[in-house]
Amino acid sequence: MRSAVEIGYELMQQGKYADALPFLQRAVAEQPREPRVHLYLALAYAHAGNNTNAEKHFAQAIALNPHDAYIFYNWGAYLHRQGRLQDALKAYENAYRLDPTLIGAKQAADSLRGGAPVVVQPPTVAAPNPYTTAPPPVSPVDLSMPAARRYRSARGCITAGVLLAMFGLCVPPVGLFGGLICGIIAMLRGSIAGGLVVIVLAIVLGLMGSWLWQLLGAMIQSVAPM
Repeated sequence: MRSAVEIGYELMQQGKYADALPFLQRAVAEQPREPRVHLYLALAYAHAGNNTNAEKHFAQAIALNPHDAYIFYNWGAYLHRQGRLQDALKAYENAYRLDPTLIGAKQAADSLRGGAPVVVQPPTVAAPNPYTTAPPPVSPVDLSMPAARRYRSARGCITAGVLLAMFGLCVPPVGLFGGLICGIIAMLRGSIAGGLVVIVLAIVLGLMGSWLWQLLGAMIQSVAPM
């Protein structure tokens, strides 16, 4: 089953920003410390004209990872469209400093300094027409998907935690402590809901396993010869 961020990202690539919003809002709730998820939500809000929330999530994305060039590139593009040219120039310069292969950021910065017209050329799509005075579009098409990979790693912890929790019916201490550890790791990797489910399941099945062992011990004692 695909995660909310994967669905939201796919909808954004199709230009369906309004449809992507609820999925990305859920993704942020599930992965509040994943900077790229905040970036995707910021882009969706920007296309919806909700600048207040767009800037809030741009700021959170930058705070969570101040070394991500693509975050600064898209932040610069957003500011460019808002006419905040000095701030946009700083964002573009930061993006190119962090990733010198991000030529689009350098071209956009040069255009704001009065240099050559900017040509935005994302690495995964055909180059758009050259821009003269119009700013480059805020678009996620040149972004990678680290958020989804991180979610999958959390999902692995969730799967392992569920299996250990079920094993708690046979060996309660192993199931309880193993499930708790996997649940905590899943939460630290961004899947709050999944981690909580694993923790609750480990506790419930661990208690059930302990009760079953006590019941089995009592039955053995009752049939043992005096």
